[in-house]
Amino acid sequence: MYRNIENFVAIIPARAGSKEIKNKNIAEINDRPLIAYTIEAARKSKFIKEIFVTTDGEKIAKISKIYGAKVIKRPKALSGNIIMPDASVVHAINYLEKNININFENVVFLQPTSPLRKNSDIDNAIRLFKKNKADSLFSCVDMHLAIWKIKKNKISSFNFNYKSRLRRQDAEVDVIENGSIYIAKKKIFKKYKNRFGGKIISYLMDSWSIFEVDSKKD
Repeated sequence: MYRNIENFVAIIPARAGSKEIKNKNIAEINDRPLIAYTIEAARKSKFIKEIFVTTDGEKIAKISKIYGAKVIKRPKALSGNIIMPDASVVHAINYLEKNININFENVVFLQPTSPLRKNSDIDNAIRLFKKNKADSLFSCVDMHLAIWKIKKNKISSFNFNYKSRLRRQDAEVDVIENGSIYIAKKKIFKKYKNRFGGKIISYLMDSWSIFEVDSKKD
């Protein structure tokens, strides 16, 4: 008999290898490991019933359990630095279906390298996902960027016309993924092996949430 989780489980991919920062996902920031911020954000959600970290690292697994997540061992084939995290999420979904006594329909995919979220962000994103009957959602920011493209030493305006530049409030809105929150129906991940598919919507977050931890400077 399955335990029914009508809404959402969180899956947090956290591989052990990292080029810029050794053991990046458990590097300490303000005396707490980086991954702790994401696990704790998921634990505060009213909708997320279970939190799983998929990892190939023993230290990451141990720390994740301390902060309240369950752990799925990621196979070596999905642990390289050229492997997109979507593949590890699909593996985690398949593992849960085969080995864990739960039934779920939706996945909240959270990246530990994007730790800056308000307490309300995850649940507000889930509410928006449900209200719009979406299949996929990504969090984003509106930076009002004027983007230029450089190709073969030639430069051209990309998302605006520099010859007839509009006021910021009159221009079309261009949003940028901030990497913080992705939500998708389980069947979307299984069908497309990707976090995106079907009806895609966005959830707008504060501009400061675009910050990601990828290097020592970060």
